[in-house]
Order: sequence, then C-alpha cells, then structure tokens
Amino acid sequence: MPPRALQITEEPHVGLTNDAIRRLRLRISLICSVFSSVFLLNLVGCGIDEWWKAGKSPQSPLDAMNAEIRQGHWDEAWLLSDEVLSEHPADPRVLAKLARVAFESQHAAKSAEWLMAACRAESFIDEGRVEQAVVAAIFVGRLFDAIEFLAAAVDAQPDQLQTRRLIFDLLRGLDNRTLAQPHGRFLVKKRRFDVELITSLCNTGPNLPEGDSITTMLARNPSDKRPLITKAMESLAKGLYQDAIEQLEAILDQHAEYVQAQILLGECLVAAGQFASLENWHSRLQGDYESEVGYWITLGDWAASRQDHSGAARAYWEATKRDSYVLKAWTGLRNELGQLPAAEAKATEPELAAIDNRIGQLRRLKAACTRFVKSRSISRATAMEIAVTLEGLGRLWEAEAWSAIASTLPEDPSVDTVAVRQGIVAKLSQDTPWVVREGHPELELDLSHLALPQVSPKRPTTAGQDSSKS
Repeated sequence: MPPRALQITEEPHVGLTNDAIRRLRLRISLICSVFSSVFLLNLVGCGIDEWWKAGKSPQSPLDAMNAEIRQGHWDEAWLLSDEVLSEHPADPRVLAKLARVAFESQHAAKSAEWLMAACRAESFIDEGRVEQAVVAAIFVGRLFDAIEFLAAAVDAQPDQLQTRRLIFDLLRGLDNRTLAQPHGRFLVKKRRFDVELITSLCNTGPNLPEGDSITTMLARNPSDKRPLITKAMESLAKGLYQDAIEQLEAILDQHAEYVQAQILLGECLVAAGQFASLENWHSRLQGDYESEVGYWITLGDWAASRQDHSGAARAYWEATKRDSYVLKAWTGLRNELGQLPAAEAKATEPELAAIDNRIGQLRRLKAACTRFVKSRSISRATAMEIAVTLEGLGRLWEAEAWSAIASTLPEDPSVDTVAVRQGIVAKLSQDTPWVVREGHPELELDLSHLALPQVSPKRPTTAGQDSSKS
C-alpha cells in the first residue's frame, strides 16, 4: 500500500523576521554590539520580584537580599549572594533572582552562569528564560558555551522550536553545517521556516558573523579562542592561507578537540599546497572527525595530489555519503573516476550519468540561490526554479518549503506556483526521507571496494559509518 500523502494545510511561519526575538537571534553581532545593558537588564529581571513576597523568615539570607533589592542596593545584595546560593542551589526562581543581582552589580559573567543554572534546574521548560540565558552568555563572550547549553536544551525539550531555531542560526553563523543541518531539517518538517532558514539550508558556503562581533567576544572572553575560527574562514576566503593556518593553530593550541578547526586547518593546508604538513595534521586529529565532509574532501585532495586516483575516488565518495549537498565532493569524485580503469572503478554508465546530472543540478541550484538573494529574496520565479531543482535532487521537504515561500512572494503571472507545489506535496508523506534515494543511482553507488588513502603510519584511515545519508 503506497504511503499516505502528507496533508499540508497550514502555511509556513514566514512572518518571524519582523519579530524582536527573531531579530535577536539572527545576528550574533547584535548581542555583542547593539544590546545595551538596560535591554539585557530587562531580559534578566522582568517579572520575578513577586515570587519572594511571602514565606521567608526575616532572618533568611534570601529575605535580607530582597530587602536590599527593594532599596536598590544591588552591591549589598550581591554580598549576600553566596549565602543565598548555598541555601537554594537548585531553585530556578532563586537562581534567576541571583542572576539579576549579579548583572545589576556588574558581575555579568555570574549572571550568565546563574541564568543557565536556573534553566537546567527546571529542565529548560521556560523557553523565554533559555533565550535570556543565551543572550547573557554571548554578552560576556561565551558563544560556544551558549551553543552547548542550547544543545542540551533541545535534547531536553525537542519541540521548543524557538530554541531550536536559535541554535541553528548560531551554528550556521559559524558555518558548522554538520551540527546545524539536523535542526534546520527538524524545523522544516515542523513547518517553522522562513526565507532565511531555507536559503541557509541550500547554502554550502561560509555564512559568517560580522568581524566586529567576533573581536568583541574575544575581548570579553580571551580565554576562549574558538570564535577566531571566523577570522580564519575570512582569511581563507581572501587567499591569505598562512594567516588562516596561524589563526587555526592558535585555536588548536588551546582547544585541540575542536573538530571544526581541525578540519578547516586541513583545508587550508591543501589550499596553500602544504601537502607535506598533512601527515602531522592527520596524526593530531581528535573526536568525530570522520563524520565531517570536509575531512574526506581533504583526504581526496591529498590523494589526488599524489596521483592516488583510487584512494582519492574512495575519499570523495565517502564525502558524498556524509553530505550529498556539497558540489566539490561530487566533482572530485567524477574527476577521479574518470582517471580509473573501468574494471577498477566498477561504476556503471547510468551511475556516471547520474553523477553528471547531480553536478549540473547542484550548480543550477547554487546559481539560482545567488540570483534569489540578489533579487532581495522577492523573485517568485527564482524561488520556484529552486523548488523544481530541489525536487530533481530528491530533496522534497526543501522543495515544498520553497514552493510555499514562493506563493507568498509578489505575483508573477508567468509562474504557476499552485500546480508545481501540488505536484511536490503529492510525493510527500510523513515517512519521506530528507533525501529520496529512489531514482538516484548516484546515491546508491558503492565504492567500498576501493582502498582508502593511506595518510599516516601513526593512524590508519577508517571509513567509519555513513553518518548522514543526506
């Protein structure tokens, strides 16, 4: 029995862009450079005084602290904070109160710490407080702590869609597609998307916050150099490879486990032609680096530089398994398969033709997305072109989202959004995978018989598992 067609009866939430909270999460730079202390004070302190009007003895530290607060004696209230904390270490309302006291008495780092503790104490149930805590953490330069905090929040409360959107935006701002993509996909399936989200899902290139915001974060929290990765991305984009390498080495000296920096360093070494340094790079890798598409592309580039076409083809194929969206993985794979004897590659003509078709579709998608952004995201015709291209790539959830967005854009009599959208929706069911593999032989290609490239005698390369099927 064929799967029941997905019934889509509601329009996407496309009006979030004008919401103040939406603006808050779109740009990290707003938190670092625009948020005034008054605004943050209002976020931290609103609506909690009434929680302590009764039930405490006059001798309690909490009662004494409240008395100081009522008189506006924030420094005096701060002096009582340790005693209050020792008596109420897991009370979310008290922790939120302490966070306000800390902020008012110029202890912003403690304010962030206690707001996050308040959220953990109540299992992240208060979505507004979660966002307040993230604002407070980023305000003091703890961007990566904020992201880890948000990851815990969505694990505990998976249907808090505003929280999930916030972590998606922050991760995409750091160009971390691996961690961002699952959240974006979840939001699309829940129909909580807008133009910016679906454009970001299509974009496999850098999506960086403004440089000033990163400088501010580094100044506020110099012990954490991970935000410097955006500077390294900028240097790489400008062709300043040695600058990028030095910036990444500075990060890894302090955060050797930071996988994204490890992978980007390999990319920079390849771009700089420093292939002799890759063996040392590989020997230092830590964590789940084999789930990163960039790792396999770097191995492919490295093997290709040594004329190891078999190893390069295997590495690029592994990259396509990790993320089928990345054009460079497919073009690298196609080039290397063309260098191998047919008996060794064991790729059929239909599979090779399907790879060529996917490369063409991905190029068209990239060009259409670029035109759409240049149109100030209002071209209905281009939005529908993107939808049709995504449908051809087997990315039906995104195709439906783009067709829904297109229907909200200015009228264009040359574009039939209704018929195209109905055709896409008819193919969707609740069980439809994010990327449909049926009818796409390139996604079923098996090159596991090819040897993996050998890169380091200290650590053999292993294929790991297909982590994304995307």
